[in-house]
Parts: sequence; structure tokens; C-alpha cells
Amino acid sequence: MTSENVTDRYVRVPVKHRPPEERKRDFDTYVFNYTPEEAAQEASRCFSCGVCIKACPVRLDIPGYLMATANGDVEEGLSIIFRNLPLPLICGTVCTHACEDACIVGKKGDALAIRHVKRFISESIENYADVIKPEIKPTTGKKVAIIGAGPAGLTAAYYLALEGISSTIFEALDVPGGMMTVGIPRYRLSMDVINKEVSFIESLPGVEIKYGTRVGSDISFEEVQKNYDAIFIGAGNHKPRMVGCEGEDNECVFHAIDYLKRIVLGEKIPVEGKKVLVIGGGFTALDAAITSLRLGASYVSVFYRRRKEDRPSAGTSNGEEEFEEAVEEGVDFIWMVTPFEYVQDPATKKLTGVRYWKNEMIEQEGGGRAKPQPIKDQEYFIECDYIIEATGQTIDFSFLPENIKEKLEMNWNNIKVDKSGMTSIPGMFAGGDAVNEKKDIVSAAADGKTAAKGIARYLKK
Repeated sequence: MTSENVTDRYVRVPVKHRPPEERKRDFDTYVFNYTPEEAAQEASRCFSCGVCIKACPVRLDIPGYLMATANGDVEEGLSIIFRNLPLPLICGTVCTHACEDACIVGKKGDALAIRHVKRFISESIENYADVIKPEIKPTTGKKVAIIGAGPAGLTAAYYLALEGISSTIFEALDVPGGMMTVGIPRYRLSMDVINKEVSFIESLPGVEIKYGTRVGSDISFEEVQKNYDAIFIGAGNHKPRMVGCEGEDNECVFHAIDYLKRIVLGEKIPVEGKKVLVIGGGFTALDAAITSLRLGASYVSVFYRRRKEDRPSAGTSNGEEEFEEAVEEGVDFIWMVTPFEYVQDPATKKLTGVRYWKNEMIEQEGGGRAKPQPIKDQEYFIECDYIIEATGQTIDFSFLPENIKEKLEMNWNNIKVDKSGMTSIPGMFAGGDAVNEKKDIVSAAADGKTAAKGIARYLKK
């Protein structure tokens, strides 16, 4: 290997994006896929050390599918991925890719574009069924109810099918995907991507999805318990957590989860030509801000109570990528501020702006994250027409009867499970947002696989 080749091994094959001024006008996908030549070149940079595997929640054989791609064998690459993950294109599009943060090539140069190679492999195979022909065990006659058609529920259904166990997914929405469908904007994750993977999972023997069926109202939890041999709870974080500011009840104040969901489902929210203020600093705040630009907002600002470097995703490759994209598109960021009143015109009730304090960061004794403290001796005001609170969300457990809630061991607002994914109630399993603090797609998929294996063992007893 020449010195030139050694140097090249530490330089990433560029991932092409549509220009900011072009992409901010629509909701089309803005990241271009690798060509076969680019994918092979990028994959060939891998040293096959395997460090990335430990960082991957589903423990994908990343060096294996990179090597297959470098050799031009995308079918082998897809087969390797499917051993541990039935959502390769979704994760190849929007995974938080902690594997890239762990990549040893990134210690001296550019980390491998692992997510983009996975996307290339998945897009290269039009119909997964032409390549993926899993060994499916004889039917057991057992039936499992899955609550939620998000990544955890879909993954659980896939691996249960391989075990010969039928599953019915009860999905409250009329579309598949759960939070990844209604919480992630279409420019980041298209319905074509989601439908491709859901269709393949639905094609397996014994997998059924009942859309528009909310457990607790359309069908009682007691009926589900009665008719199924086990239950998997894969409900997503659909319940907004509001700030509690004065004036929060104004019709032009939204929570980001509701805002994004309404837009994805086709509602027209008239922010065109308006000033939008987003409260929060995580991925959802960025999605709400960028979505507002695509809807034609004249100005979009993000308010965050901490410093730029304190953002929830700061320091991760995925977090930095999405932050840079928001800056490129013209999102303004105002750091270290605390809003305390959403101001409206007394006569018309029209939202006019936000009153806020600036914060100082107080270092904590013994280390730990610095705490923002408002400086209340001076107040500030910023004009806006809409406010979007991206301040967190939680699980709505209202579908569970009180006697079930009393028996479920909880850790704050998460359900506690054992190493097989089972809750404190025998035969009841859980995963994804209801369990996992990471609240990301690939971690939810890992939970779904773990629970499917646990359910299979439980039903054999």
C-alpha cells in the first residue's frame, strides 16, 4: 500500500447533499445515496477491527457487511444485516449511528460512513424477499399481541415469525411506523422507506397489523390479555411534556410532537411568512425548526436554556451533522435563555412574542452538568407568531387498566424489564420508548429482538 493510499484510507467518500437554499423549499429527501463505486470505496476503508459492533445496540456485523459491499456483493451485505435487524433502510437513513463515533478510523481521520453504506445496500435490493429467505420454524399455535407498530413492535413481530409464533400488532394510527412516522419529518425519512420494510415484515407468516385500533378504547386491554398468550408493549413517546409557561394555552402554541404529527398527517399549519420560535435543544427541536422553514416561515429561532456545547446531542457525529444542517438552512440559535411568559394581545388574543430571562451556567460541586440559572433582574422580549415547545415527551399509559399499572414495576416513567424483556408481570414484555432511555430507533429494534427471543422461551415453558 502506497503512502497516498494510506492517507486516502482516512478520508471519507463525501456524502452529497442538496444545497440548503434548494432543499429548504420542500420535503423531498435531501441526502443523495452512494453510487456502487462510492459505496465500495467507502466500505474498503474498514480495518475490520469490530470496535463498532460494541457500539451498535443490535450488534450488527458491521465489518461483515462493509466487506461484502467492498467486494460488490450487496445481497450478502443485506443478508448479514438481516441477521440482527429487519429495518436496514430505516436505520440506514436515520440511525443515530453511534457505531461511527466508535470507529477507530475516526481517531486519525474521518470515521467510516457506516449508516450510508447500510442505506446503499438496502436501497440496492428493490424487493427484500428476492434475497432474504429466513428459516421459519413450524408454527407453534401461539399468539402474541403487540401494542404499537413502531420499530420495537415491528422487530418483535419479525423475530416472532421466525420462531413460528403469530403476532397481531395493534396500532392506534392509520399508518405504520409509530413515532418514526409521525415524529420524523418526511425530508428525513420518507413513507416509501417505511412502507418497504413494513411490507416485508407483514409478508411473513402470522404477522398482522390492525391499524386505527387503539388498545384501551377500540379494544380493551382485558380482551387482549384473554385472547393472546403473551403481550409486548411497544408504545412510543406520543404524550407531550409542556413547559408550563403563562400563555401556553394560546392557539398558536404547539408541542413539537403534535406539530410534526399534524404536518405529517396532512394538516396545513399557516406559518408561512410568520416568525416561529422553538423552545428546546434536541433533535425534535431541530426537526420542528427545519420543518417550519420548509413551510415558509420568514424567521425561525431556537431557544435553549443551556450553552451550545450542552445540547443533548452535542459531540456526537449525528448531532453535529443535524445541527450544521439547521445552521446552513438559516435557523437562528439563541443560547442560555429561559422563557417565562408567552405574550398575547389582550383584545385579540393574538400571540405577539415571548418574555424571557438570560441564564448563567452554575458549575456543580463534584462535577456534573452545569445548571442554568435565570438572571431575573432584567427581562427581554422577542417577537414571534408561533411557539413550538420541543421540551420532551413521555408514554401515555392510559391504555393500561389500573390493576395492571399497580403491578408493573416502573423506573420513573419507564417500564422495568429483565434481561429477556419481560416486565414484572409474567407473560408481559416491553421495549422501545416505554423501556429504553435512549429513545432511538435502533435501540428500540434491539429491544424488540430481545423480547421476541424472551417470549419464545416463555411460551415453551
